[in-house]
Order: sequence, then structure tokens, then C-alpha cells
Amino acid sequence: MSTDAAHSAKSKPLSYMEKLSDEVFFYRPSNSDPATSASIPPKLIIVASWTNALDAHIAKYVDKHKQLYPAAHILLVKSTNKTFFDPKSLPRFVRPMVSVIRATIPEGAFSTPEPSVLIHIFSNGGSSSISALYDEYSISARGDEDPYLPPHVMVFDSAPGAQRASTTYAFFIIGFSKLRRFFLSPLIYIFALCWQLGRNLGNTKDWLVYWGKTHNEAEGKSERELRRSYIYSDTDDLVLHTDLETQASQAVEMGFNVRMERFDGSKHVAHARHDDERYWRTVQRTWDGF
Repeated sequence: MSTDAAHSAKSKPLSYMEKLSDEVFFYRPSNSDPATSASIPPKLIIVASWTNALDAHIAKYVDKHKQLYPAAHILLVKSTNKTFFDPKSLPRFVRPMVSVIRATIPEGAFSTPEPSVLIHIFSNGGSSSISALYDEYSISARGDEDPYLPPHVMVFDSAPGAQRASTTYAFFIIGFSKLRRFFLSPLIYIFALCWQLGRNLGNTKDWLVYWGKTHNEAEGKSERELRRSYIYSDTDDLVLHTDLETQASQAVEMGFNVRMERFDGSKHVAHARHDDERYWRTVQRTWDGF
């Protein structure tokens, strides 16, 4: 790699992806990319990032998917404060994904028992994006177009969660220095408590739980999702393992094929950093059928 190319890769780690909007990016593999697995690779991988994730951090996951499945197309949807805190605008932000999915996955693949899409969700931000995609994909169907996502498998990383005062507080202090946290923590926690009170009184909606429910209850989910894995830990301050396990238990009760991969001591969306080999083995096993 030349010096200029190396600098570009460092300054723009997702430069190999085509920008379809501020939130949606698409990677097309070259025709020369060989398959490296004995199993049939995903035709399309959808990566739904956590809120305000840096491109450099997202690229680590996209690059690994490229390494594992070099023939796969990769569709990235980012989550930002703009999308996360304005849930009603989410359909507009995920809309560019629909035409890409329909163009990449032929209708004939929908009738096969094998998956063609791997969906990799990170945190509640990623959960919100895919939740909106279910509806947007369905209402955009025209004529004989199928209203449901193609056969797929899912990997949930640190998701889904539920609104709690403690997790709301943890979200807003991300990136704070010790000094800033010392002075602002009381105000932020009071804000989190007030927000939680509003939710408990029914004045606000728990969107985190709502998005989590759609992964179990969206139309066509039980017919099109073949299996899913949850990667999580009991030391995650933003998504409590009890909330995640509750949603997963509901999925099991509804007949979904579920695998739980609980890490010890890892932080929010940092399980791959904690044990890279185990993390990506879980992703591969989810695709291959556990």
C-alpha cells in the first residue's frame, strides 16, 4: 500500500464504501474476490451501527466481514443522535436501504430454505435502524414485490435494551473526562430520573423496548428469520443483561431459533475487543447454523 493510500485508509476508514446518504453506505465486492468458506456465504451483510459510532470503529467490523465473506455485498446504516432521538424520522433515514436490498437479493432467493442475508445489529441504535427497516421494506413493496425481508439470520451485539435511569445516565456520560463527569453527573442523573419518571407515568414511550419487540413481532419475521445470536455481558452499563435476556426469552417462546453468547467482563459493544476469536466464531456459527 502506498503512503497516500495508507493515509487515506486511516483518515477515511470507510472510503471503499459508496455513500448513498449521510446514514447509508454500500460496498460492492470485486468479481475477483474468492470465497474462503466451504459453506455458502451471505449474499448481503447488513451492519447497523451503534449511535454515534466512529467510522474507524465501524470499519473494524466491516473489514472483518470482508475478510470472512469476501464475496458478500455489505450495506451499512449508521445511527446518530439525529436519528436515534427522532424515532418518527427513522423510516426516511433507512429508505435508501430498501432499493439496495431488492437489487442485491433476487426474488427467487426468497423461496429457498437457506438465508441470503446476515444482519449484524449493534446496541439500541442499530436496533432502531433495523426496526424501521422492517416497516419501510414492507410499505415500499409494489405490485408483486415481496413485502418482507429476504431469508436472514441476525447477530445482536449489546442489544436490545430497555429505558432505565441508570442506562440513560450511562449513555449521556460516554466520552466524558473525569473532571467533566464530576461536575455534570448530578445534573445528568436528575435528567435521567425525570425522563424515566415520564416514561413510568406514560408520558413518553420506551422506544428501546418497542424496537426490541419488533425483532420478534414484525410481520414476516417468524417466516423469514432462520436463527439469531445474542452477544452480551453482565457488565454492560448501557444495556442490562436482564433486559436483553427478557427479550430473548420472548423470542424463544415465539419459536425463534436463539443462541445466547454471554461474555464475562466485557463492556458495551466491546465484546470483540474482549475476545475476538470467540466473537467472530459466534458470528460464523450463526451464519452456518450454530
